[in-house]
Amino acid sequence: MQASSSWRGIVLVDFFLDIDGTILPFGKDIPKSALDAFSEAKALGHKIFFATGRSQAEITPTLASLGFDGGVYSAGATVIYKDKVIYERYLNEKEKSYVFEFASEHKLDLVVQTEEATYMHSSTYELWKELFLHYIGLEIAIGNLVVSDTFPDSLVLKKLVIFSRDGMISKAREDLDKAFTIVGNTVGLPQSIMAELVLSDITKATGIEHMINYLGDKRESTVAIGDGPNDIEMIEYASIGIAMGNGCEELKSKADYITTDIENDGLKNAFSYAINKLC
Repeated sequence: MQASSSWRGIVLVDFFLDIDGTILPFGKDIPKSALDAFSEAKALGHKIFFATGRSQAEITPTLASLGFDGGVYSAGATVIYKDKVIYERYLNEKEKSYVFEFASEHKLDLVVQTEEATYMHSSTYELWKELFLHYIGLEIAIGNLVVSDTFPDSLVLKKLVIFSRDGMISKAREDLDKAFTIVGNTVGLPQSIMAELVLSDITKATGIEHMINYLGDKRESTVAIGDGPNDIEMIEYASIGIAMGNGCEELKSKADYITTDIENDGLKNAFSYAINKLC
């Protein structure tokens, strides 16, 4: 992307970027062309935010060093601008008990996100490693992971990931759908094995809406870029929704533009398209 002086001062764009599969190739470093695109966009005054299923605690030092303006975390459950929390939602005790009881009854493994860390039982951690190695050939690193045989009773939950050893996620989706939003995983595992679970009125799109309302910015100057099923709502909400070339077909069918693969200048080309289109 070539920084053009004709872009300056015309329209400032709010970019919302998924992480895994969009910024960060699985098991690899962030492409240099993406880093260059971030730097050039920031130099022009545009704002860049994470819009991720990861909690803020799961942001690694490498991701934090990118200098983004904030983010939509836990698939919309937390919205932070420059270290200030402007929106957050937790499961109440009734919702928390219901999920834990449902998981126990249906033999589901849980990964739970809190403000401070992400927790999983040791047996779930072994399943986690086994599945990732089997289906994508590597492990996915997340920050502040706590592996323990027991969860503290005081855990305040923002989002959960559910695993089914027996491929029962479709059944779980049917049973949990009224109380929660359940979306397919975005990390390359079969959808029958793993899904993400948040409260029913929360998506990345609602997180973006909270952010721009706080900033006083316009929806018409928003750009969302993602690769997976939990990016669909934000792709549809943003003024320009962009799917990565390596993204899922369902997301591509909703996108305004399909860029190249993540390791083939995907973000560079996405930024160039959006800035030229809006500015």
